[in-house]
Amino acid sequence: MASPCPRCGATKTESVRHGLTYGAFWKMGYHLRRCSFCNRRRLFKRVGGNRPHPDDMTRDELQEQYDRKIAEVGGRMPTDPVTADPASASPPVEEAATPMASERATSVGVAEPTEEVDEYDCCPRCGSSLFRRSRRTFFERLLKRRRMARCIRCGHRFSHPV
Repeated sequence: MASPCPRCGATKTESVRHGLTYGAFWKMGYHLRRCSFCNRRRLFKRVGGNRPHPDDMTRDELQEQYDRKIAEVGGRMPTDPVTADPASASPPVEEAATPMASERATSVGVAEPTEEVDEYDCCPRCGSSLFRRSRRTFFERLLKRRRMARCIRCGHRFSHPV
């Protein structure tokens, strides 16, 4: 539960515009919000102080972070292709030929990265995760098209990844 506002006692907060002040507090490990009732600025300590802002990450970095979390949940540590030993990464030929070995390797309930990439929350042109909802035109609504989004960085308009 969020701490109550010292001025009015309300606990609900809203986001503030991302500007110079917001960026400075973010770099110091704080999250700047404003009170919903009295509009007073409030600072909250971020849980992961050293992590970059998700809006500043590229599609590749987001995908790598997602793969790392999936590997941790599955009980496996992700391997770095540069530092990993290629002889230990590939199973022996006799073991891979047996059907039990392939069943054991695929029995872990980990999603494959190709399944997630199709509906990823990024701009298809520049790969930015910064986008906003865009209103559909009359013609798009008439044809019952999906929701639309517009990238904030490059201005490209694409279907909203629901």
